[in-house]
Amino acid sequence: MTAKLTDVHSRRFKYRSALILLAAAILGSAVVPILGTSYHISLLFFLFISITLASTYDILAGFTGYLNLGHVVFFGIGAYVFGITMQAGGGTALALALPPLLTVLFSVAIAYPLFRLRGAYFAIATFGILKVMEVLASNLRDLTGGTTGLSIPPTSSTEITFYMAGGLCFAAIILNAWIAHSRLGLGLLATREDEEVAEGSGINTTRIKIYAMALSAILPSLAGATYMWQMTYIDPASAFGSDIAFVPVIMALLGGSGTILGPVIGAIFLTVVEEVLWSHVGYLQLTMYGIVLICVGIFMPGGLMRSSIFARLHARIGLPNHYGYQPYRLFRITRGDSNGRGDHQ
Repeated sequence: MTAKLTDVHSRRFKYRSALILLAAAILGSAVVPILGTSYHISLLFFLFISITLASTYDILAGFTGYLNLGHVVFFGIGAYVFGITMQAGGGTALALALPPLLTVLFSVAIAYPLFRLRGAYFAIATFGILKVMEVLASNLRDLTGGTTGLSIPPTSSTEITFYMAGGLCFAAIILNAWIAHSRLGLGLLATREDEEVAEGSGINTTRIKIYAMALSAILPSLAGATYMWQMTYIDPASAFGSDIAFVPVIMALLGGSGTILGPVIGAIFLTVVEEVLWSHVGYLQLTMYGIVLICVGIFMPGGLMRSSIFARLHARIGLPNHYGYQPYRLFRITRGDSNGRGDHQ
């Protein structure tokens, strides 16, 4: 009985710790437009967009193991739908309502044929859809502006887009955490481990994968609309280009795909490094993506959140690790014995 009470108190403490951390992050972000400069506002705005894309990408990749290399297609559709609606005189309310609706319909339409594929075939197919959308955006000039891009009148204030981006960022984190504690998340995990066994256990794997795809499309579409509202310009390369396509993937892998805070940590780390490189040697920005992927694969296969330091923090605030890696040490010292064998510490 005492052990059960202790366990309950421990869970409550972790839950409260997570809420306090989230509240502190929200409060700190809310005062940036008041106390910060335009540079800080712009930097945090793009960080919010990056976290939204990385966290929602991980809904499918982290729970099911399906690598959606075309995840940013939802972002691009949201940006273009917002811009086209504003150009047509539809108003801001309609321009914000249409992107999630149309993007969810698009995600459901492509989900069924895509989920007939697995592994590398699924990843290549999703990347192919992204490239098809880029070609369409380049050629439908009357609708999208073609390669010259689409522009809308500038907004009178950037504060509303800043707070919208922040809201989407925290909503993506909360959504990821909710799925991790839900029956849907459990079904997705069972599907990832063994799809045939999950089907035999009564789980409709096709249905829950489509649910996951649809859920992962809503917030990126609104992020695209918010980006378009803020920047007032979009073109095929910035909406569906390869450069932006790999950003959420790398952020999630770097931070730790399959953890709640992994994509967040990866987005923060990569954004800071990008900012330094862009201000000094901008041409190394794309090279850095490849270096990061190589280093993660060799030295940190589970990402930063599965290092011993971050894993303890992750567990202390009560967030589940739903991917299955064991924590490792960032730096391992190998000592050889008299027989030449190594001992990792």
